[in-house]
Amino acid sequence: MLRVQNIHFSIQDKKILDGVSAHFEPCKIHGIIGPNGSGKSTLLKNICRIWEPQSGTILLQGKNYRSLPRKELSALVTLVPQNTAVDFPISVFDIVSMGRNPHRGRFEGMKQKDREIIEQALQQTNIYELKDRNINELSGGEGQLAIIARALATEASLILLDEPTAELDIKHTLAIMHILFELRAQGKTILVTMHDLNLARKFCDTISIIHRGKIFYTGSPAEAFSPENIKQVFDVQVREFKNASTTFLDFYA
Repeated sequence: MLRVQNIHFSIQDKKILDGVSAHFEPCKIHGIIGPNGSGKSTLLKNICRIWEPQSGTILLQGKNYRSLPRKELSALVTLVPQNTAVDFPISVFDIVSMGRNPHRGRFEGMKQKDREIIEQALQQTNIYELKDRNINELSGGEGQLAIIARALATEASLILLDEPTAELDIKHTLAIMHILFELRAQGKTILVTMHDLNLARKFCDTISIIHRGKIFYTGSPAEAFSPENIKQVFDVQVREFKNASTTFLDFYA
């Protein structure tokens, strides 16, 4: 689905991604973790071409993404950014309808199919009853669900989410993670950056650890959170507590 090959990216001579290479298989939830400033958000922005790497290659469904027109790329990959604040009054329905832009001509109006897809995205995120509300009147969790619904409306096969559960209560956090499960079952490929390592351990199929602009580890969650990895990357200790249904990670200095 997605292959990143030797990506280098700098801002004002500060190297952020330093030869990142990774392969993300389809129909899985891929967690991306790492300390603040390690390059997680930058990697997502390079993958969807908000920013472009200074060198290296990104292959999407076997195609070099630089060869794809912007509109075609936007129909294949979509990003739910970390900062989802909207600075102007707009209804939830209109926000979600923006997800249909890659499928419409410059002067083409909304078709019945577009409306059906928008309503389906609203229903899948459980905010259909909020569709006529001003997005600025919603809670943080409801607003985040609206931005995720906009991403779903693109029908993109690759969905990137940058800290989608940051600062949300447990109810909305679990709602978002279960939506990601549903999307995986529908054949979507998901890359999600996370700070909550227990959440990543529980919900992700694979974990990639970014450390100092490089891929430090890629593989199973069970092996990703080894004491050696956690100590080297985060400079803390970790203990595992297991019961019949789950594993809980406890971190300490």
